Amino acid sequence: MVADVGHLTMLGPPALSYSMATRAHLSLLAVVVIWAGSFSVIKTLLDHDVAAIDVAILRYAIAAPGFVFILWRTRGLPGLTRRDAVRVVAAGVLIVVGYHLFLNIGVRHTTSGVAALVVALSPGMTLLLALALGLDRIRPRHVVGLAVAFAGVAVVVAWGTGQSVSISNLKGPLIVLGAPLAFALYNVILKPLLGRHDLLALTAATSLIGTLGLTPLLRASTLDAVVDASAVDVALILYLGVLATLLGYIGWNIGLRGLGPTRAVAYTYAISPLAVLIAAALLDEALTMWLALGAALVVGGIALAQRKPARESSASVGRWWSAPSRSQS
Repeated sequence: MVADVGHLTMLGPPALSYSMATRAHLSLLAVVVIWAGSFSVIKTLLDHDVAAIDVAILRYAIAAPGFVFILWRTRGLPGLTRRDAVRVVAAGVLIVVGYHLFLNIGVRHTTSGVAALVVALSPGMTLLLALALGLDRIRPRHVVGLAVAFAGVAVVVAWGTGQSVSISNLKGPLIVLGAPLAFALYNVILKPLLGRHDLLALTAATSLIGTLGLTPLLRASTLDAVVDASAVDVALILYLGVLATLLGYIGWNIGLRGLGPTRAVAYTYAISPLAVLIAAALLDEALTMWLALGAALVVGGIALAQRKPARESSASVGRWWSAPSRSQS
């Protein structure tokens, strides 16, 4: 869902002690595993007949008190102008309502592994939007990397599950594609605020606004989902709300501040492949050669497009579009 991501830090990390660096690495490792597992958790809840909308509502309802505390602790967003406030509202609705509804609804119609690989396009779609808006210069590695990544998604969608290509099989991945698009728009809209406001404060503010954006979607089924939830479903919702959303953002921020965006982003390349492996192990999803090939193309293509030669200025837009989706799930 996203302060939660590398693009919200524009400065390099200070000199670190061994213990601080170790803490940063361990924090990122934990976050990667939690975010990768979230795709299987969402799929399981949907298979348990929890509505896609209710998964998003309950997830953020649980995380909301923590975000209120973070916003208070970081002293909010001082000096926020009316124009900036509009950006925060738009970004919050996109990253919470847009991103999670597209993801949850799409996952109902496809496997969690395929969804994870489609979501892996998030930084690539952000870059594509940045290039289209003239926020960065087109370079050969961008063209090649994005072409390889999108080809990888095509391979995953067409043959990854081992089923024949059909309209019904395309429905889920196409819906999920709205999630990385929402993330890309979120990035571009929020970019002007990144150097002027605290990392976690921006995350908390956009998350709380997005949570409010979910309230019109409350239905009787939402209450039913709470009342009728099994112990397993409660544990899974808590996993999404506490671990993947609230603590995941905090953990990502710890790793990001400790290692800097370039080193931290390297961890994110493991999220989608790990999500595929977790789904294969826990949900018995098919693990095919085509899926493995597609995963390699997606991750390799995004890594190539995000690669930033040392000679390029640190002021490059690459720092903010190279981060993962807030919770990548």
